[in-house]
Amino acid sequence: MSRRERAAWWTLAALVTVEAVVCVLTDLGSAIGDTVFAGVLYNVCYLLPGLMVAARARRSPGPVRRAWGFLAAGMISYGAGNLYWYLFVRQLDPEPLVTPADALWLTFYPAFGVALVMLLRHRLPVVSVPALLDGVIAAAAVSALVSIAVLAVVEPAPHSTPAGMVVNAAYPLCDIAVTGCLLGALALCGWRADRVTGLLLGGMGLFAALDTANMVLLWQGADPVPSVLDVLWIIGLLILALAAGQPFGRTWAGQPSLWLSTAIPMALAVICLGVLMWAALTTHDVEKLTSWLSGAAVTAAIVRMAASIRTAEALGTARRQARTDELTGLANRRCFVERLETELAGGGSRLAVAYLDLDRFKEVNDSFGHDVGDSLLRLVGARLRESLGTDVLLARLGGDEFGLVMPGAGREEAAGIVAAVLRTLREPFVLPEVDLHVDASIGVAVHPDDGSDRSTLLRRADVAMYAAKNGHGGGPVFATGLDDHAKARLTMLEELRTGLDRGELVLHYQPKVTVDDARRVIGMEALVRWQHPVHGLVYPDAFLYTAESADLMGRITTTVLEMACRQSRRWQDQGLPVPVAVNLSVSDLRDPDFPDQVSALLLRFGVPTTAIELEVTESVLMTDADTALVQLGRLRDMGLRIAVDDYGTGYSSLSYLQVLPVDDLKLDRSFVVRCGTDPRSAAIVQSTVGLAHSLGMRIIAEGVEDMEIFERLRVFGCDLAQGYGIARPDDAATVTAWLLERAGVEEPIR
Repeated sequence: MSRRERAAWWTLAALVTVEAVVCVLTDLGSAIGDTVFAGVLYNVCYLLPGLMVAARARRSPGPVRRAWGFLAAGMISYGAGNLYWYLFVRQLDPEPLVTPADALWLTFYPAFGVALVMLLRHRLPVVSVPALLDGVIAAAAVSALVSIAVLAVVEPAPHSTPAGMVVNAAYPLCDIAVTGCLLGALALCGWRADRVTGLLLGGMGLFAALDTANMVLLWQGADPVPSVLDVLWIIGLLILALAAGQPFGRTWAGQPSLWLSTAIPMALAVICLGVLMWAALTTHDVEKLTSWLSGAAVTAAIVRMAASIRTAEALGTARRQARTDELTGLANRRCFVERLETELAGGGSRLAVAYLDLDRFKEVNDSFGHDVGDSLLRLVGARLRESLGTDVLLARLGGDEFGLVMPGAGREEAAGIVAAVLRTLREPFVLPEVDLHVDASIGVAVHPDDGSDRSTLLRRADVAMYAAKNGHGGGPVFATGLDDHAKARLTMLEELRTGLDRGELVLHYQPKVTVDDARRVIGMEALVRWQHPVHGLVYPDAFLYTAESADLMGRITTTVLEMACRQSRRWQDQGLPVPVAVNLSVSDLRDPDFPDQVSALLLRFGVPTTAIELEVTESVLMTDADTALVQLGRLRDMGLRIAVDDYGTGYSSLSYLQVLPVDDLKLDRSFVVRCGTDPRSAAIVQSTVGLAHSLGMRIIAEGVEDMEIFERLRVFGCDLAQGYGIARPDDAATVTAWLLERAGVEEPIR
């Protein structure tokens, strides 16, 4: 508040104090009320609050300015009505029933109503249907109740003209309407009001109550009406002016009280229903206006009740859906976590939580399709739910993973529950396409032994579940039974999951060169590394095996392929058309969608199929040879080169070698590094070179450590070589600089 505003308020407060003294002295019989000083003071006190609101309106923005402007106009009009009455009507005897002062006074009521509506629309741009109905109930009910008291004492003045009857009726009707609007506005605000709205409701409520009391006194013949009412009227106007002086935001603080928003409209509707029944069952007459208003309140309450029932049903349905798994009808992850937190907050001494993961479920999806997999999940969920007690919560957490919350269960009780679950699962599931036997890996954590909070318990249960999956022991694994090695390995697995989400995997590239004097670069092998935030650069032999056992290789391959395609695109833009070779896993060859994923990546980065080569080891090929043949055939038909990596270390046979759709054989480094000193290794290398050439394949030697081995390979007729003796694997920037220094880069060949 500025200094000028504070001065205005102090001045007005002093004037109102003096006016209060004058009114009290007048009521005690003093003639001071008939002096010019009293008249000037009286009218100034009525006009100043409106002028202060007008000043506030000039400094307010947009819709608020217009609202305060309407309120200021109404208040100034009311003060002008008092001035006109004081100057021209007060001394008349008898006083006319209708004067211009009535028009000025009555203008105040619609002006306040418009201002209130505009402020509510600004503060509540969207009003819910229940809140709107609450407003109708409150406005109609309070108006009906006020009308009983007001209309009971209002009688037309003798010899009234039609205009006089209309004007005299307008005052009680305005009081009734204002009272109803005030409570209706409070209902729209959720039965809570901030400082601005509270002052508006309080000021106008006081004003309407005094106005009603004054009219009742006049119709009852009180003469004179106590002058102290003028002070209270002025205080009502001051409260309205004070409301205009408050900061006015756009949002309500806090949430509406559910109890108030239910109890108050219900109580008002019941009272109105009682009024209607009282009028119907007794001989007492009720004014039509009261009946109409009561009927409107009851009707709105009925509609409100119907809307509330539908809303409650919709909320109940939405709540169930939000906490229910759509496929199985079990609780979902949200419900699982909420139940666990509730049980922990309850202070129970014992509680067990378990993670259950179906074994080899991905093979079901890959072999029989996702429809069969979904059917199996529904059957598993139904069977587990029937086998568990009502106190145990069973939830589907996603995919083929389920969770159990076992209140009151210690280690022994939890062991009995999960053992029964495993027995239930091992009975065959009958599906239209096939009968399936299902097993599961279960990890259990017990409160408080394995943790006292939700996150710790869930993390330890998850670690125990992966230990069960990797251990293949056939029974549940408890978190307390894990050894340090298993904990460390599974902790690394969780860190790897997080690392994949954070993009911590990086690629290093190792060149493949022609085995001749030129040593032209004809490709790069992409070697994945994990840039661990704590342990630094982690090599693949430290995490790929664990990733494969946890079904993460699909994500890793996709990430590596994406990075390889991106780098290939950059090299081609730099005039370096170097193919990049990426290693595949068992998971990739079992995924029927993998060729489409590769095609999508090539299209996304705008690189040709010759820019990417795929490598697969013999052990991967032999895991599921028939599926591997189909998948490799699809990939080769797309135009991708295929290489058998680490050749000579697996269990492949020559019969498979002659039908495999491959272009290159990569001879394992264990033979290459000894070919200069071990005659048998040299014979294997030489014979393998001949075998590859006879089958129309290129031979690539891995592990070339020095130029002596390189020269021996050239004698044997080897096509390509890679190893530390040529170039170590390094990051893209370093390898790019190395490439740019080379004399030439040969175009990829078929």
